[in-house]
Amino acid sequence: MSTITTRPVREDTGHHDVRNAWLSMLLLPVAFVLAFMVGEGLASLLGHPVGGTVEPPLWAILASSVPALLVFFLPAVVSAWFARRADRQGDRRGWVPAGILTLVAVGFVGLNLAAHFGAEVMMG
Repeated sequence: MSTITTRPVREDTGHHDVRNAWLSMLLLPVAFVLAFMVGEGLASLLGHPVGGTVEPPLWAILASSVPALLVFFLPAVVSAWFARRADRQGDRRGWVPAGILTLVAVGFVGLNLAAHFGAEVMMG
């Protein structure tokens, strides 16, 4: 006689995904540091170190800023992925951390753009 063992089906998968959506908020400080390193590193590799006296051309700004922004948005993407998994199982609570991370990322980009364009307006 043989016995068949099966793994029990987890009923709390949605709760697990909600927890992971919240835990993905811990990626924010890591993403911040990595985005800073990517942006500054690419700018330096392109020959336009930060704090230089010459304003870099638009292509150099975009080439260093876009990858850095993608790295900074990564925690929001991870959180939204877990929120969507939880939502498919009827648990919508995962959208709270995903929304918070998205607002933080968009707000960070907005503040940087405002600081950059505000400095240009102040300089003339």
